[in-house]
Amino acid sequence: MTTPEIPLQTEEAFAETERTESTSERAQAAHAPLEPVPADGVFARAVLTSPLHLEVAAESRTNRWMEWNGYTVPEVLSNADEEYRALRAAAVVMDISPLRKYRIAGRDALRYLDRLVAGGMKPLGVDRARHVIFCESAGMVLGDGLLFCVGEDEYRLVTEEAHLAWLMDSAEGFRMRVEDVSAALAGLAVQGPLSTLALVQAGADGIEALAPGAGGNVLLAGMPVYVSRTGATGDLGYELWCDAEDAPHLWRVLLEKAGPSGLRPAGFALRELARLEAGHPRAGQDYLSAFAAIDGRDALPPAAIWPGFEISAMKLLFNGGAALRAMRDVPPARRILRLAVEGLGPMRFSAVLSGGKIVGTATSTGFSPALGANIALAVVDAGAAAAGGLSVLAERREGLSVVELPASARVLTAPAFVHPRRVQQPAPLHP
Repeated sequence: MTTPEIPLQTEEAFAETERTESTSERAQAAHAPLEPVPADGVFARAVLTSPLHLEVAAESRTNRWMEWNGYTVPEVLSNADEEYRALRAAAVVMDISPLRKYRIAGRDALRYLDRLVAGGMKPLGVDRARHVIFCESAGMVLGDGLLFCVGEDEYRLVTEEAHLAWLMDSAEGFRMRVEDVSAALAGLAVQGPLSTLALVQAGADGIEALAPGAGGNVLLAGMPVYVSRTGATGDLGYELWCDAEDAPHLWRVLLEKAGPSGLRPAGFALRELARLEAGHPRAGQDYLSAFAAIDGRDALPPAAIWPGFEISAMKLLFNGGAALRAMRDVPPARRILRLAVEGLGPMRFSAVLSGGKIVGTATSTGFSPALGANIALAVVDAGAAAAGGLSVLAERREGLSVVELPASARVLTAPAFVHPRRVQQPAPLHP
């Protein structure tokens, strides 16, 4: 069999082919995208936004944004001082959707939570909420949150940080399930002395009868909303939980109905300042999860964060129980303190000193209008805290220079702001 010969291309023909291919390549390049198109499309979201993002953005007068739990949230919407005055004299509404929400349901849900919660899972009635803490086997804190009982064998856990993997690992052997419902469930906080009035004006008749720490389903503008009398501002307030698709309309209804009475939107900076005044530590900010603490000294037991923590005598078995019982009579080496710092105006500081030596770190700081002083939550060596004589190394701007000056600090035995109406029953409609 004879193999056919392949004719050789002449030099002129080769040059013509090269010109043709070059022209074709240039034409394709002219229409090609500058960057590779991602597999999930050019409109794939690079940042997370809450269900309320567009509504909140429409209220922004500052264009000041920040990140919270991976979500883009407003730092300040209008003016920080005005938002604070609204919180303490009227009412504010804030987007708290970036909080993590977990559904825990099934016939063994209570047994599972009894094993999970440090210190004892006291009976929790339907439509009641309680602050809970969970630890790892060495008794160090993994996180904390607000646990709701929303039905028989049905619970909702709201936390600052993500814990899904650990919650699911801990569920092995229990007849129940854990689901992350963070994206499906939006959250709004309505806080301040006029918060009850704001909800009544929005259509939540009889909401003033709701007890502190209680919750219930209501219809607002025809939408099912779970309303709980909870919050971290130290004042009267509520948190509203609803389907993500209903959240924008709920936001608009609240501002339309209660705006004329003083309800105004507020950003994350106000939530942080109010939390600081109320003395509530925040996971990831004021303490680290034991799983995230690279330095073992940064992992703290519950008593170092919440001084009133106690282990129930009836609680025999729970995560970290043996370790916590062993350290019951041993004071923690470091603890979180509430500090007030001398100075007439806002200042920046982080190092906490005693005798000229660094003994701690201020983890949350701010100027408290309620106290008229700079305040902080700080992790401090317990020995130095007991000895007293604390100070901070404050920064002050002078021209183009930064000057560091020591400022004396005192330990606050009570939060900078906690108002009695927070637990008043029935809730007042007016201050």
